[in-house]
Amino acid sequence: MSTTKTADKAQTAKVNSKNNLKKVENPKPQETKSTETINQLINPTAEGRIKRMENFKILSKKYNFLQNKAEELHRFEISQDGTKEKLTLSNASGFQIEVSNTQVVEKVVELLKAELSTFLAHSEKEILNYTI
Repeated sequence: MSTTKTADKAQTAKVNSKNNLKKVENPKPQETKSTETINQLINPTAEGRIKRMENFKILSKKYNFLQNKAEELHRFEISQDGTKEKLTLSNASGFQIEVSNTQVVEKVVELLKAELSTFLAHSEKEILNYTI
């Protein structure tokens, strides 16, 4: 019986050593991938630059969209008189809810301003950090 246990331990040790070897070999493909990415940034091809420019255009459209929404929200805020504001929510099924309580509308507008400001800041960072 002890011979069987010893043989089992030896087989387990061989399997463990094979698994360890596989784990050591894995970082090499990651190093190659990061080296390729660095080379693309340092020595870009025409095709690579064109693709990155198209991606940059998408980022700029997103930023412009958010900027326009911030301006619309600001105009809405300026035009508030505290009596005629109304908030309407609707879903894809056609259900709607309408709220005309000034305090609720003000809280929603403040929340929208805060979230929009966060999105704008994130979008601006993406544009500033983007390399064509």
